[in-house]
Amino acid sequence: MVSPFATPPAGASARALSIPPHVARPAAVPHGRSARVEALRAALAAGAGRDAVEAFWAEVTERGTPLVEGTGPVRDYTFVHRGAARRVAVVVNKLVDDTTFTEALLEPVAGTDVWALTLRLGAGWRGSYTLAVDDGGAPSVTASAQAVLEQRRARSRAVTEPERHAAVDAWYDLLLHTRPDPHARERGRQGSVASGPEAPRPVPLLPAPRAGRLVPVRGGPRPAWWHVPAVEPGPDGWDVLVLLDGEQRVAGETATLDAWSASGVLPPTATLLLGHGPLEDRVADLTCNPRLVADVLRLVDDAPGTLGAPVTRNPRRTTIAGQSLGGLTALYAQCLAPDRFGVSVCQSGSLWWPNPAGGEPAEWLTRTIARSGVRLGRVHLEVGRGEWVLLEPTRRLRAVLADRCEALRYEEYDGGHDAACWETSLPHALRRVTAAR
Repeated sequence: MVSPFATPPAGASARALSIPPHVARPAAVPHGRSARVEALRAALAAGAGRDAVEAFWAEVTERGTPLVEGTGPVRDYTFVHRGAARRVAVVVNKLVDDTTFTEALLEPVAGTDVWALTLRLGAGWRGSYTLAVDDGGAPSVTASAQAVLEQRRARSRAVTEPERHAAVDAWYDLLLHTRPDPHARERGRQGSVASGPEAPRPVPLLPAPRAGRLVPVRGGPRPAWWHVPAVEPGPDGWDVLVLLDGEQRVAGETATLDAWSASGVLPPTATLLLGHGPLEDRVADLTCNPRLVADVLRLVDDAPGTLGAPVTRNPRRTTIAGQSLGGLTALYAQCLAPDRFGVSVCQSGSLWWPNPAGGEPAEWLTRTIARSGVRLGRVHLEVGRGEWVLLEPTRRLRAVLADRCEALRYEEYDGGHDAACWETSLPHALRRVTAAR
């Protein structure tokens, strides 16, 4: 019998199917009020002059940014910049987009070169951000980042009404001037990171005594690498973890995989890191693609020869994990091959797919699970409460999965579609799902 998961939507409208829905943020950017900035304004009004500005900026550089003030479940987060500029904006993941960026412009503190904006966010919030500083100069992002932004500009224009194209262009023009916040307390893959005092804490990681091995896989249809820590495999061989979008971990981040092993996040595990190429290739690879799943299974089957050590074929010890389109694909792979992938971690999965603009109804994976008899092993499913496009689709998927899994863990976090959130929660999720093997 042919699996209902073997024939996902495809065809001439494949590109339109895979453009994310362009849905305006449902609420205004939540502004707050900084007691510290108001104190600076009051001091200046009283004639304190430059000394007050220098004292304020010394506090910023000592404490780091953003300044977080207040008590209770909601706090005031103040983002600041110092220097001459035509305009400055804070670009916060899932708070600021082409419909709201004018609400994220920092205001100059009169008589100074300080700019500030206060946002009212949860005490448990975490988010990536950058500062967009338009000082009249050339773009501050790299040439490769410019190319990606231009691709995204084109995709955004393709799904918005013509009367909104000017706003879309103004937004992407501003993004060309983004840069990390030099005073941010935290850093992440997508720039600077801010978090509240009640945000989830990362798993404490121990450095591995020795570095593991990174073994390139030659001759495949996409870049791939195996990583094994510098420990002996279990008596039945290595467990398997497949990380979609894994190329991000190849350049300088394999130490994290070693630390996961040393800190008990994973049992002795061979990790397959998959690359998916430029944006358009990645989209094609990670939209419920049965060829990708078949390729991954071949790599797992060939792993004993590649690594020179046995690798499990036990689905309970085989995990696949991803974020965004990778999250969609991780769960899809488990549905298509539940006898091989017993565990999946789906973080902010693109469960809207496909876009109805391509001629197919939305949420194909959820609908297919609902009408199938598939039985799954362990599933970790999470989404940010700031992801208005994904929140309700993920809740609908949770309801469908409720009686179809050996174990389902569902979490909603205070944040957006954000690597800063995923990187914090992923080790927690992996430790839980692999401990039950």
